[in-house]
Amino acid sequence: MRLIIPVVIILLGSLVGAAVCYLFKQTQSTMRLSLASGAAGAFAGLVIRDAMDITAGGPAGGALIAAVLGAVIASGLLNIYFKLRTA
Repeated sequence: MRLIIPVVIILLGSLVGAAVCYLFKQTQSTMRLSLASGAAGAFAGLVIRDAMDITAGGPAGGALIAAVLGAVIASGLLNIYFKLRTA
């Protein structure tokens, strides 16, 4: 169980990163970076949630919301950077 939850969080963050990359209509090379930044952002969202002691949404719901928001912010910033770099 201790190994399954981090894998689920990584997969959730990667899927959110792929969705954000799809919304920005980026290339295949950016997709790989969006997957990685989504996974890292999901963990960052959880760390920030724990550090700020946010309890909204309950234990499981709040963790999922924090992971998704962290992944959206991280992959969104990455895609905005690449969009501005290629423009």
